[in-house]
Amino acid sequence: MEYNINNLPDFFSVRNTEQIDYSMEQMEGKICYLFFDNGFTSSIIEPNKRDIRFIWDGFMLFTNPSITLEDIKRKVNLYDSRLVAFQRTTKHLNDDETRIYIMEKLKEKNIPFKIMPDINLVSGYPSQSDLWSTREKCVLMDATDCTKDGNAYYFNDDRFSFTITFSESNLPTLNYKHKGAIVLKGESSTAVVRLLENNQQLREEIEKTIGSNTVYSYLEQRLLKGTTIKKLK
Repeated sequence: MEYNINNLPDFFSVRNTEQIDYSMEQMEGKICYLFFDNGFTSSIIEPNKRDIRFIWDGFMLFTNPSITLEDIKRKVNLYDSRLVAFQRTTKHLNDDETRIYIMEKLKEKNIPFKIMPDINLVSGYPSQSDLWSTREKCVLMDATDCTKDGNAYYFNDDRFSFTITFSESNLPTLNYKHKGAIVLKGESSTAVVRLLENNQQLREEIEKTIGSNTVYSYLEQRLLKGTTIKKLK
């Protein structure tokens, strides 16, 4: 039992308290479910080529107060909700210090919260890069700004996905399927932008933002032929 992709909440991937603060903007008036120990993982590129792996050690789910856990079990539409996942870097972002910080921040914003019992501990070492998931071109622009000057190394229509399961609360599985990704490597950092909606408007914005001549194959170190997006050479 899983959610329809069009009913999934927006996905934020945060790596520090500054990004946590940003993810809570405009969440006043919501309720927050805290899944501090419910981890999940994903790779965006096939492991037998070059693995770029992400690990999350838990997440926050912001929904309207009118939506109950029973509603979520019945797969109510969560499109206007927000899922904020704790991306692992050199440490687990769900450590005691960060948990206290998050709960204090929620209290400060008068956002009621509930700590959920679900546990899924993930092992391994993640890739060191920012991750963005988007339906909108503005997120691509934010990611480009994050990396500053640099090149876009990879674009593909492959379907990348990650799945969130709920061992205790028995909520429906959240399965995010992304229609392509771009690796932006710049002077400041590396960012991966996963595309939720690989539509014409977003494709045009990709070409406008990074230029058709700076799209390279991250795996094979050659120019892409443009078979997945006609405008990109």
